[in-house]
Amino acid sequence: MNTHFFKLFILIAFVSFQTTCMFAQDTLGSWTIIGTGVFHPSIAEANKINENPVVNDSTQKIPVKGYSINSKKINTGFNVAPITPAQMLGEPLITLYNALVKIGFGNYSTPYGEVWYNSLRSKDNAYGIRLKHLSSSYTAQDYGFAGLSDNEISLTGKKFLKEHTLSGNFDYARNVVHFYGYDANLHSLDKAATAQRFNYFSANAELMSHYTKAEKYNHDIKLSYYNLADLYKASENNIKATVFVQTTIHKEAYKVNAAIDYYNNKTSKDTVNNTIITLNPNVYATGEKYKAAVGVTAVMDNLHETKFYFYPKIDLSYNVFDNIIIPYIGASGGLHKNSLKAITDENPFVLSHLTMKNTNNRYELFGGIKGAISSTVNYNARVSYTSIENLMMYVNDSKDLLANRFDVIYDNAELLNVRGEVAYQLREKIRFNLSGDYYNYKMTKELRAWYLPQVKITLTGNYNISDKIIIKLDLFYLDNQYARTVENEDTPNEKFVATQLKGMFDANIGGEYRYTKKLGFFINLNNVANVRYYRYSNYPTQRFNGMLGLSYSF
Repeated sequence: MNTHFFKLFILIAFVSFQTTCMFAQDTLGSWTIIGTGVFHPSIAEANKINENPVVNDSTQKIPVKGYSINSKKINTGFNVAPITPAQMLGEPLITLYNALVKIGFGNYSTPYGEVWYNSLRSKDNAYGIRLKHLSSSYTAQDYGFAGLSDNEISLTGKKFLKEHTLSGNFDYARNVVHFYGYDANLHSLDKAATAQRFNYFSANAELMSHYTKAEKYNHDIKLSYYNLADLYKASENNIKATVFVQTTIHKEAYKVNAAIDYYNNKTSKDTVNNTIITLNPNVYATGEKYKAAVGVTAVMDNLHETKFYFYPKIDLSYNVFDNIIIPYIGASGGLHKNSLKAITDENPFVLSHLTMKNTNNRYELFGGIKGAISSTVNYNARVSYTSIENLMMYVNDSKDLLANRFDVIYDNAELLNVRGEVAYQLREKIRFNLSGDYYNYKMTKELRAWYLPQVKITLTGNYNISDKIIIKLDLFYLDNQYARTVENEDTPNEKFVATQLKGMFDANIGGEYRYTKKLGFFINLNNVANVRYYRYSNYPTQRFNGMLGLSYSF
């Protein structure tokens, strides 16, 4: 049998067998294949083609010929126009006048007059003078003549130097009041017999630096003198020198305050001298969120005997959130001079011979929270606790038959004060300020803190309508106060008791209409509720009183 034929036969038989097994396994029977001969497998030789494919580019390249450009300058006639630089335009300067005169008249025969004369704008100096008169002929029902008179003269001057300002002033005041706190049904007195007159002279000089570099030693040096004398040969002389120095080192501010304060008090009975020397260094540090002030106040008090006091000066605050919430804590203290001027400014119905003591605020611990609710509303809430030595209070002079003058007494006390304040200001148009204080005094010997109210609330407001109409509002409330009175006088059972003075509410309204820039009219209404209340025992205030007037500038 031919060998190639046999190979082909075997291959066809094998493929047919496999196909039959896949598609017709059910009908496939048994096959028997017998092969004879010898099979010699072999592979034919392969020949490699060594030629690489070639691509023929049919694109024809066009030769580039050389070329040249002949440049020629053309002169143009364009001229550049300069641009005017931008300028910051400020608000126009307000027209100033040398003089202002205000005159008015109110009920209770109350004339009023005030004159100002000042220099205009100058880079070299400034000066001015002020004159004032206010008087009244009020007589309180069932009480004595309550007339008053205030006359004042003030001279001021400033010299502007390169880096300093030299200033000074002279003041004179003549104030007259009457001790009208007696029962006019029992006593008939001429008004001259109850008159009290205060003559006040003062002079001050000050040199203040204006260095722009923080590392320089900015300073403020003041020298002042005043003399106060009353109608009953009581007088007080005061000479005071103060120095303030400030500089900055490594972004921290260092401030030092120093003062020498000398008082000479003379009465018909005694002469008392008092020298107070104060030194107060402070360090101020400011961070992104915090502010800190740390210092100490050292005081030497030479009244009757020499004493030394040291007070802390700590004030820490932290800006929790974008000036909206700023908690703060601190500690302080200080010595307060109860001078004759300070006393008579507060209560002119005191005796001329007083026992003079200084009030020592041993320490004050305080803390609170403040911030700005919006761009127009600020708030402050504060709590403090103060330990006080020689708290000064007024009491009626029970030794006098009329008991219409006041003496001063002193007692140690612990004071808790809670204060809240909210301020609203919309540019220069609207401004309101509401504040309230709660005082809790714990006295050592006295029954009460005489004439010191427990609650005090004040509301002040100002409304400016187009600089044409200005309305002012003042409301205040004082809670019940207590006066020390004598019970069972001139008997073996004589004793001091607390007499309650009812709380007071007062409302004052003022208005001004500016007819022109030079001419204006004003009205002031005081004690609008027409309530007679007592600030001191047997001293009722005026009921409703009003004043009309005009002002003129030239």
